[in-house]
Amino acid sequence: MTLVRHDWTLLCTEVQAQDTGAIGLGNVFSTLQVSSPYGTVEHSASVLFDPPAILVSHWTAEFTAERRVHSAIVQLLAPGGDRILWADRLDFDFRDQTTFRMIYILHNMQFIGIGTYEFHVVLEEYAMFGEWGRACLTIS
Repeated sequence: MTLVRHDWTLLCTEVQAQDTGAIGLGNVFSTLQVSSPYGTVEHSASVLFDPPAILVSHWTAEFTAERRVHSAIVQLLAPGGDRILWADRLDFDFRDQTTFRMIYILHNMQFIGIGTYEFHVVLEEYAMFGEWGRACLTIS
């Protein structure tokens, strides 16, 4: 049984968060066509997002005891899921709220070839229960 529940995770280019807890999302996407003025895109290049892509994840603390700070990791996995291309450690702070919205701006990402890249959002202590968020981006 998990005490902090993952609600949803996605990629978009527009976020409008309200003080009421409501959130507006625009241009949600899961596929990206990569092209180069030189005809081909080199392997192990950096893809720039213009406008920046935004990884958004929503979580809920089910019980009062879980309304505290939790350690989280955001990571990008290569196509096939066998290699982590980058990872970042964050804190999810539930002390003053029962829900937490992570809004993570992505200016670029490492490109190592076509395929489906996975962005994972993991609360470290709940990863063993399978409670984690995932957004996929297919590059063709």
